[in-house]
Amino acid sequence: MNSRLVIFFIKFSKVIHPRMLSLFNGLKKDLAKASIRTGFQAYVGFLFFTSIVAGFLAFATTLLLLVFLGVEGFLLLAVSTGFLIGTLSMVICYFYPKIAANRRGNRIDANLPIIANFMSVLASSGMPPEGVFHALARIGDEFKVGEEARGVIRDIAFLGLDLHTALKRASESAPSSKLASMLDGFVTTSNMGGDLANYLRLEADKHMRERTQKVRHFIDNLSVIAEAYIAFMVAAPLMLIVLFSVFSFLGGGGITIADIDPAVMLDILTLVILPIGIAILIYIVDSIIPLR
Repeated sequence: MNSRLVIFFIKFSKVIHPRMLSLFNGLKKDLAKASIRTGFQAYVGFLFFTSIVAGFLAFATTLLLLVFLGVEGFLLLAVSTGFLIGTLSMVICYFYPKIAANRRGNRIDANLPIIANFMSVLASSGMPPEGVFHALARIGDEFKVGEEARGVIRDIAFLGLDLHTALKRASESAPSSKLASMLDGFVTTSNMGGDLANYLRLEADKHMRERTQKVRHFIDNLSVIAEAYIAFMVAAPLMLIVLFSVFSFLGGGGITIADIDPAVMLDILTLVILPIGIAILIYIVDSIIPLR
C-alpha cells in the first residue's frame, strides 16, 4: 500500500472511537498470519473508509436511478441500499485477512512433508539451526513458507533476537497450526539438545502419512462424485431428452409437465439444468481436491 495512503488511513482511524476500535483487535493476528504488510490502525482505517465510500456511492447511485424511474419511496430504498452495501463492504474487508490466512495455511500444510524433509537433510549434514532457516528463506517461496522463514531471519538480524525467541514469534503468527507445532517442537528439541535431524525426519513421515490419507479420501470421494455424474448428468438427462423429444414430436398430445410444454422443458434441461449441474460438480471437485 502506498505510504501516503497508509498515513491517511492511520489518521482516519484516529477519528474512530477507541471502544469501537477495540472490537477489531482480532484483526491483528489475522493480518500477521495472512502476511498483509499493513499496520492494524491503517487497515482499520481502510476498512471504515472503504465501507463509508461504498455506502455513499451505493446510496447516490440508487437514489439517482430510482428518481429517474419515478419509483415511490426512493429515499428509504436508497438509504437501505447504501447501508447494506456499506455493511457488506466492511464485512468483506474484515474477513479477507482471515480467508487469506486460511488459504496460506492450507498451502503450507500441503507442502509440510517437503519442508520437513528439506530441513532434516540440512540438519543431517551438520548445518546449524540458523543456517537451516537461512537456506529455507532462499527457496521457501517454492514451498509457500518463504515469508515465515524470512521473518525468522529478520527478527534475528534486525531485532537482535536469538533463534529460539524468533521461532516462538514465527510460531505465534504462523497461518498453519501444523507449522506452528513443528516450530515449537524444533525449539524444544534444540533446547534439550535432541537430534534435530531425527525430529524433522519423524515430522516429515507424519505429515506424509496425513497427506497420503487425504489423497486416498479424495479418491474415494471422487469415485462417488463420478457415479453421481454418470447417473444424474448422463443417464437421467439422456432419458429425459428422449422422453421430451418424443412428446414434442407427437405434438404434446395434450401432455404437459407442470403446465409446461415438453419442448420448453427440453430447452430448460439442455440450456439451464445441465450446465448448472455440471458447474456444481466441478465446484465440488475443485473444493475437495488436495492442494499442491
